[in-house]
Amino acid sequence: MKPTLHVTNWASRKLHGPKRKWNIMARSRAWEHGDGNVPLLTPSTTDLWSVRSGELALAEYRRRYVARVEPMVGQGRLSPGRLGARSQGEPETVRDGDTLCCACSRQTAARGECHRVWAAEMLVRAGWRVVLDGAELEVSDDV
Repeated sequence: MKPTLHVTNWASRKLHGPKRKWNIMARSRAWEHGDGNVPLLTPSTTDLWSVRSGELALAEYRRRYVARVEPMVGQGRLSPGRLGARSQGEPETVRDGDTLCCACSRQTAARGECHRVWAAEMLVRAGWRVVLDGAELEVSDDV
């Protein structure tokens, strides 16, 4: 069986996995740091500010995020056993049962307007079993 990652928001604690909680946010609040962060899945702070201010369309924000992260799927950098994290400045590896969190609501994610959804799709293709906001995510090869 594939290793499982839970991907959800910080507020949905009942949807978190049994192990560590990793931040995948560009601008997190003090209580949203968890065990550390996953730099490869964190969006550009500049792009985040631009989309929030209305200077950048959501479609372009997604395109930029996917264009930066997608090549890492083929390189194996998002694969189980290889997906890196940082905890108090030290390198770690994301493991089976861990959770990746951001602050977007489940409603925002359900509309496809959150980078955790885009990351989750790439993580499935990288070899993880992903539980996105409480439901297992299945992604076809032609996505």
